[in-house]
Amino acid sequence: MIEAKKICVIHLNQIGDLVFSLPLLKALRDNYPQAQIHSVIRPYLAELFAFIPYVDKVIPRQGGFIPRGFTTSGFFKLMGEIRTNRYDLLISLSASSECMILTAFSKSGYKAGFKSFPWDLSLDIKEKIEGHHSWRNNLKIMKHLELKIEKEDYVGLFKLPPKDLKSIAGFTLAGKYAVISPGTSLRRTVKAWEDDKFAQLIITLKEKYNLDSVLVGGKENIEANERIIRLVKEKGGNKANRILDITGKVSLNDLCYVLRDASLFVGVDSGLMHLASALDKPLVGLFGPTDTYYVGPLNAQARVVQHKELECVPCYLKGCEDRQCMTKITVSEVIDKCVEVL
Repeated sequence: MIEAKKICVIHLNQIGDLVFSLPLLKALRDNYPQAQIHSVIRPYLAELFAFIPYVDKVIPRQGGFIPRGFTTSGFFKLMGEIRTNRYDLLISLSASSECMILTAFSKSGYKAGFKSFPWDLSLDIKEKIEGHHSWRNNLKIMKHLELKIEKEDYVGLFKLPPKDLKSIAGFTLAGKYAVISPGTSLRRTVKAWEDDKFAQLIITLKEKYNLDSVLVGGKENIEANERIIRLVKEKGGNKANRILDITGKVSLNDLCYVLRDASLFVGVDSGLMHLASALDKPLVGLFGPTDTYYVGPLNAQARVVQHKELECVPCYLKGCEDRQCMTKITVSEVIDKCVEVL
């Protein structure tokens, strides 16, 4: 294990990738209890570090990459801060050109990351990304650094202080509820499940299990979630009266508390699913093109629905026209898994 008093981790851009990095951050803190540990992160993820006790400083990484726009001053400012800190150890979990350039010119004593020629020529440790970006790939770096690893998964590594849901603006449910997360990013719509199936799921959870539903997602998911509510009204009448739609209306921190108190989470493969898994919630994940070996939920209370008999599963998000991997998933299959975890 190398000696290090100042450590920097450059993170990927998505919620799920941040959750995947929690075992690495914990291992760094456990092995270097006196070190200063900094995280370079997209600004919208910074608030989640209120629940991550392993990092001393969060450094925002704004958008912008110099070959695409030499006027991006934020990139040069960030590079200057990283170079000034002269870290003993810098780990880049992103193999993007932007992050690899930051790593190469960081003046850090020891650099670790993933193979990405030619930018990886500056790395002292370089691992190959297998499958998807995941905790399994991060684990390879941890072992290469000869860290003593107490915990390989992320479950329980978010530390939420006490908070009453009544203090969250717009949260009005009083009984038991399921968090429903239909949304994907705009670049990952191949992972989506049909709106009408989500609507039927919501109706069934209310009729058979007396679970209200809380719809969640980012601002890009608002329109789709509104469609689902309209379908619930058409199919189930007053069942829609017990749906709370907080899509794009609450902070990530408040969303963690909504997940914490939920009786169930049902959603497609997403960062929010991994937040729920890290909080050890009963969970049903709907998977199609992605590989659950790398990006499946890690908690024991999770179940996955995926049609692995299809020859094209997993396709690693190459995309296709009919998306059988998702359209073959039935409401009854999802309900059966919900029954298992409830």
